[in-house]
Amino acid sequence: MAYNSAHADTTDLVAGWQATLTAARHHFRWLRLELSTSDFASADPLAAKGALAALARSIGAGGDLLASQSRSTRGAWDDENSLEAARAELAWIMDRAARASVARLKTAQTNDGLRRHLADVIAELKSVRKRGSPDIGDMRGLTTTLPHAAVDQPSQVILLAARWQAAHETTAPGGTLTRDLRSTTAQVRTVIGYGMHLAARLEQRGTTAELSRELAQALRLAGAATQHVARLWRTRLSDLNGRSEGPAESAFVELIGVMRAWMSDGERLTRPQDPLDDRRAGTVVRDVIDELMQSADRVAKVQQETVAWLVRRGHLFVPRVELAKRDPEFDRRPQVWRLRYPQPAWVRTNMVSCFDEVTAALAEVTDHLSAAARLARRIAGTSDLRRPYGPKHFVSPPVQPVPVVDPPVATRSPGGRYRPEYWDLIPEIYRDLDGLER
Repeated sequence: MAYNSAHADTTDLVAGWQATLTAARHHFRWLRLELSTSDFASADPLAAKGALAALARSIGAGGDLLASQSRSTRGAWDDENSLEAARAELAWIMDRAARASVARLKTAQTNDGLRRHLADVIAELKSVRKRGSPDIGDMRGLTTTLPHAAVDQPSQVILLAARWQAAHETTAPGGTLTRDLRSTTAQVRTVIGYGMHLAARLEQRGTTAELSRELAQALRLAGAATQHVARLWRTRLSDLNGRSEGPAESAFVELIGVMRAWMSDGERLTRPQDPLDDRRAGTVVRDVIDELMQSADRVAKVQQETVAWLVRRGHLFVPRVELAKRDPEFDRRPQVWRLRYPQPAWVRTNMVSCFDEVTAALAEVTDHLSAAARLARRIAGTSDLRRPYGPKHFVSPPVQPVPVVDPPVATRSPGGRYRPEYWDLIPEIYRDLDGLER
């Protein structure tokens, strides 16, 4: 739009161009490229209007999208081919914007400073555009927050599973109670059960039957490990009666309600032997189980990290006899102390050895769920780079050194005046604009 309406645009060219350049500079920094061309000194980007201002907002929105990425997606920036392709796309857009500005200079009365500045930008972007490719690789799969808005029950399950995961990741370890830990284990066990049911339905499809059987086996092992963890909660941690009232519990209740409504046939769940309606139904099941396994894997890892945090700070209880087995000094205290103060059945401790069995069982759960999540990604054909892990985001783009650019070599013009080499680009630009005039 900015290129095609260049001759009819009457907005402030300098302000519009500078706004576009500022947005592109910020965007390029996220793509690990620092533009060596400086800003145009006399420009006020806040006064930008028209087509170039709209382009600046679009480029800026793309830069903000990259700025809101979580640390889990940082691997996408490690692929140099993807980075070069993404830079080439943005460089092509900026080249069109610069040439649109040159087209306006042909009819507008302005100083030669902006003309030279635009020539500098076009010359620098020309080298970036050469290294592009049609495919931007992992950069294409990045996402920032939750899945798309739900339009049916399967997409609601996907969205609520992501919210359930986010609720656990945003819960501080210091505010976690024993009943919250037991509730988390029960939640993971329930999701594993539904995952096994869906995996059994996927075994009908010939292309995914083998992977679905491997997924079901990984889920069976994870389910057995969660049963062991549930028993350990009663023997290693104090029992706080009542139901968990945290946000993660509320998110899980909402998830299970929608999942039961989707997977039930009246008052019972659909049988694994029931055939899927069509090919699209199989695709939907693969997408749902992919998100469920990913969310369950993350929830289990968050629980493992929370328990480790609580153990290090001595916030968890163990039976007194368990501590006595591992701490000889515990039973060697004076008898007067024992008679004067009642001996509690549960004691707090930060002795890691008292929780070895619990931590080992939690690690086993996360190992099996990680394997299940990898299999689900293979079945659905997705990537872990598409899923942000928690609320931790980048706060600033990676710092890149400014490339050293040699100053232009002065040459003598036919009229006897000296001019830099970049003026040689102007005739080429005007030749490209002949079609626009016609």
